[in-house]
Amino acid sequence: MVENTNNLILPKKVTVDLVYLIGVLAGDGSINVRPKHDYEIKCVGNVKEKEFYDSVVCPIIKNLFDIEVKARLHDSETTYGIRIWSKELVGFLTELFELPIGKKYAKIKVPDNIKSCDKFYVAFIQGLADTDFSLTLKRRYRKQQYYPVIVGVSKNKKFMIDISKYLQGIGFSISEHFEKVQVDKRFGKTITHVIQMYGPNQLAKWMNTIGFRNTKHIKKFEIWKSIKTIVGQKVL
Repeated sequence: MVENTNNLILPKKVTVDLVYLIGVLAGDGSINVRPKHDYEIKCVGNVKEKEFYDSVVCPIIKNLFDIEVKARLHDSETTYGIRIWSKELVGFLTELFELPIGKKYAKIKVPDNIKSCDKFYVAFIQGLADTDFSLTLKRRYRKQQYYPVIVGVSKNKKFMIDISKYLQGIGFSISEHFEKVQVDKRFGKTITHVIQMYGPNQLAKWMNTIGFRNTKHIKKFEIWKSIKTIVGQKVL
């Protein structure tokens, strides 16, 4: 939470850390405005994300905007993250980076002003992946969970198509599953759009070209590294 943003300083140029934060907000964030009352930026994830918010997100916000942000539990202690109230910062994020106000799923997009720069596009995807992607280890045909799969999911088809096209353009092999129907006890039937990257070569390429900052993904990668030689899994 930020009680006072009087010392807020807006960056004068676009940087990798700034675009990474935009990716994080595209994944876990929301912006809500009630004119003359509240200009709120909220970014929360699973309560298990405490280390990520404390050690990555909050320091980046401090370095970018010179405001102290303290992450905490929200939503009846079911989520963990940050809230900032600032009309100036809301304007900066929505006007320069096209982050949507209100319900974001129909309007979320890759900001136009980063599409022409590979290092910014990569930083955006890294922030998005740290919040909205998963890295899992599958058993496949063994008892040991060893086979890595990176999965990205969105309710916005065009957004996920754009991400998929970019990743394919830099050499990733993508399995696309658009219009995927899922049934959730809380929300009923939903349609999601999924991309997947399978196997050790794709994971190695990801770590070399995109990478993660979220410790939950990094720890899973370290687990994979520790078992890949045991199961004879080679990286070409």
